[in-house]
Amino acid sequence: SRTPSESKNMPTGKADVMSALPVGMFFDSLGVRLNGPKADGKRIVVNWVFTDTGEQYALNLENSALTYRPNRLAAAADATLTLARTTLDEINLSPSPEQAFAAAIGAGQIQVTGNVQKIAALFAMLDTFTTRFNIIEP
Repeated sequence: SRTPSESKNMPTGKADVMSALPVGMFFDSLGVRLNGPKADGKRIVVNWVFTDTGEQYALNLENSALTYRPNRLAAAADATLTLARTTLDEINLSPSPEQAFAAAIGAGQIQVTGNVQKIAALFAMLDTFTTRFNIIEP
């Protein structure tokens, strides 16, 4: 349940929209936020396993591009994240998704096997964009 101040800041239906979006769109949004120069020369492979939907994805950073494969895990992944899709939705609805992601790991909502530093490095390569801007300048 949200506090009154959280409800004022969250557009009606945003949680419903977030839960209806395919996981691939989340990975696409990460690809848009990827800072190419920061990612230059880096290679990171992360498996994502969603316990409540049964979905599996292999996320691959290579050649300054972020790609993913559904329904298949990478054999040589740097790390594997196991979480519920509802946890990912909650993280995406947070005002600070990177902090919410770290908090979910700390709270045990996301289990990490492998090199957790690779996950931190991946998120450090993402730019943050402002979502509020003037469409028409006076």
